[in-house]
Amino acid sequence: MITPEDILEVMGRRAKIVCSSVFPQERPNAVTDKLTEFIVVSLPYSESNKMLGEDDDWWLDETVVFEIYVADKKSAADPKSFNLKSMQTLRENLRALFPIKDSTLGIKITRPRTVVNASSDGNGYHYTRIQGKMTTMV
Repeated sequence: MITPEDILEVMGRRAKIVCSSVFPQERPNAVTDKLTEFIVVSLPYSESNKMLGEDDDWWLDETVVFEIYVADKKSAADPKSFNLKSMQTLRENLRALFPIKDSTLGIKITRPRTVVNASSDGNGYHYTRIQGKMTTMV
């Protein structure tokens, strides 16, 4: 049986190709040094088991989320400024990883959609949210 932790592990391994700091499920509350960029991989919705055919084959269907965070460049002149180029590069490199397949676990993540583009989180970062569709390979 595939667990949520297994899926997060696959997502995290792939996200580390584009960013060295990757966190599962939630952004960290505290870090030793302020991060200039990081990615959070999560499964924010419930998974749905589906049956296929008379042999009771099954598959999972789930929405997965990659959130890219880039630190704000705080200044008196422009307190909400951030590195647009860094956000663009991370977003393009992450989207280029799709489709994400893991034959050992038997999952694939397809259909990347940017659903939030460079919005402030109010905590010193701007973030972009990319959703994908994860299914098991039957």
